[in-house]
Amino acid sequence: MFKSKDFIFMDVITVEGKKIGFIKDLLIDFNNGKVIGFLISPNKLFHKNVSVLKQDIIYANKRMIVKKVDKNEYLCLHSFINMDVIDKCNNIFGMVEDITFAQDTFDIKGVIVSSGFIINLLRGKRIMLINELILGEENILYIPNCSEYSFKSVPHNFFVEAKTNEKN
Repeated sequence: MFKSKDFIFMDVITVEGKKIGFIKDLLIDFNNGKVIGFLISPNKLFHKNVSVLKQDIIYANKRMIVKKVDKNEYLCLHSFINMDVIDKCNNIFGMVEDITFAQDTFDIKGVIVSSGFIINLLRGKRIMLINELILGEENILYIPNCSEYSFKSVPHNFFVEAKTNEKN
């Protein structure tokens, strides 16, 4: 699984070896739950941002090697980062912090929602499934398919004392 943080500031190079720039943001198809590419900030001062679509990526590890770039505009991840996630009753679950997506298919698996620093330490961050979210202009609406499961990212034994083999 990847997060957006795994790609931000990664250098982007053409097949010919020319450096295009660095990854500034992820391009998202929210309705289909996919990362479709990356927004590239160019090295040159007065050039506009360009996009690289997933099918044009040849290799990505510490650097990304691409076949071609695209000049069309797409929905970026940062356009809904920090949006509030609410339910039908206007209860706020937190703010969107990041996404997780599959390495091979680039399908978005979850949206990481932060409820604040203290609550994140005590209870952890929520991970909401993309098919349970509807993107609005000001908020993201959370409509759970079933209330049986709830995913969280919990801190590891932060407040629990570890058992040790000490003699009394």
